[in-house]
Amino acid sequence: MSEWLRFLKRDQQLDVYFFAVPRLSLDIMGYWPGKTGDTWPWRSLIHFAILAIGVATELHAGMCFLDRQQITLALETLCPAGTSAVTLLKMFLMLRFRQDLSIMWNRLRGLLFDPNWERPEQRDIRLKHSAMAARINFWPLSAGFFTCTTYNLKPILIAMILYLQNRYEDFVWFTPFNMTMPKVLLNYPFFPLTYIFIAYTGYVTIFMFGGCDGFYFEFCAHLSALFEVLQAEIESMFRPYTDHLELSPVQLYILEQKMRSVIIRHNAIIDLTRFFRDRYTIITLAHFVSAAMVIGFSMVNLLTLGNNGLGAMLYVAYTVAALSQLLVYCYGGTLVAESSTGLCRAMFSSPWQLFKPKQRRLVQLLILRSQRPVSMAVPFFSPSLATFAAILQTSGSIIALVKSFQ
Repeated sequence: MSEWLRFLKRDQQLDVYFFAVPRLSLDIMGYWPGKTGDTWPWRSLIHFAILAIGVATELHAGMCFLDRQQITLALETLCPAGTSAVTLLKMFLMLRFRQDLSIMWNRLRGLLFDPNWERPEQRDIRLKHSAMAARINFWPLSAGFFTCTTYNLKPILIAMILYLQNRYEDFVWFTPFNMTMPKVLLNYPFFPLTYIFIAYTGYVTIFMFGGCDGFYFEFCAHLSALFEVLQAEIESMFRPYTDHLELSPVQLYILEQKMRSVIIRHNAIIDLTRFFRDRYTIITLAHFVSAAMVIGFSMVNLLTLGNNGLGAMLYVAYTVAALSQLLVYCYGGTLVAESSTGLCRAMFSSPWQLFKPKQRRLVQLLILRSQRPVSMAVPFFSPSLATFAAILQTSGSIIALVKSFQ
């Protein structure tokens, strides 16, 4: 166990932090991209089938509760069902773009571990972003694992309390999540197996959103690191010539070649970002829509339950969980956008006037291209902290409006 959690320590090498949490989560489920051309692991198909059964039975149970006008139970069932359904979509898309994700991961690794960019300040930048990504990704995974375990242990703990209090007449077994199952599976001797199956569907959801969302944030964090490495490279290029008024032809040639190398690297990072954004467009859009659905269910709950403090607290918890997952996407988009525009400021702050008019065109092109932030935007949404703040503000306003009508 300590070997798996080495990324939580501060004194590890870069390769220990590099995609530590997404690789751990996705490898367990069988969805790690692996090498180009690899076949799908059997466990990936098994986990897909398990979650598909869980989503279908959970949605059916939620609709049955709606037909009986049991709003509280319906919302309690449909909230996790919606999250699981989006996770099932993520599983399908991870398999669909498995080869593309493998290509992108290898390209990112090649850029990040390039031996030509091994100055101490550049190594520090990469290590800082990798460690930050590993720790931030571990937080929602561990919180989700703890929450799922609590739900799975809740029926067992209630049964133990009733047994110790000798309240046998109140003793009723129930499953961790509301799912429509055949009655034969809810009776002895199949009930323990049914209980384990339903409990396991929760862990499939936790590890998949921890891996898929973690892959997105880790990729964004490393793209941000690459942009900052380029900024450090520009500063180091001009550092020997800060006191010069004019450069010799040899110095101009060397500086021009380094400048061309920076531009080539900048173009490669932008192309990689766009390629990755296109593959994650549906996942990002579905994630924002599912979060809006959970928040909407919470509003309905507050409107229908009124002063039921326990019910309100339950759906506030769902809202907090949805917003926490949104934060991962929004913070990742902000990291990429801010670091990409930082390249423009680094270039403009350098003594670019030492170039001749011919070489200054390279400077102008780099400044023009880096003035516009590299965005992770998808249709209707642009993941950023500004978007996250707007969602928080809107959610708070709706909650206040709903409470004022009670």
